[in-house]
Amino acid sequence: MGLRGQESHARARRQNFTLRSDASAPTKGRFVYDWLPIHDWTEADVWDCIRRHGDIAHPAYRLERPNQRLSCALCLLASLNDLINGAVHNPDTYRELCRIEAVTGYSFRQGFWLSDLRPDLLPRETLDAVREHQRAG
Repeated sequence: MGLRGQESHARARRQNFTLRSDASAPTKGRFVYDWLPIHDWTEADVWDCIRRHGDIAHPAYRLERPNQRLSCALCLLASLNDLINGAVHNPDTYRELCRIEAVTGYSFRQGFWLSDLRPDLLPRETLDAVREHQRAG
């Protein structure tokens, strides 16, 4: 897995190579290992490697306002910049997640409605339903 220890305290505590216990292994009767080949790399090490191998970075890192991280297009843990990129470049997914907010009355994150991010990409009925939930909340 491409996890780096520098990314969080929890990741820093992980070992580079571990044997999974039988309880957590996805297959029975086989050995399963977690290998973190870039665990000790810095962010600069990652970008240096990408440049050395022909600038193979994902297109999300080449946007006018590039992503800080790459995960799901509209990840719960993403930065505001990365969420905006996700919404703009994946409008159908964005509209569906906002529709879910409109139907359920639950925001994407506590105190953060995805529908407020790029309302210009949403149908009026989605916005109206979300605004009603926000007023009632």
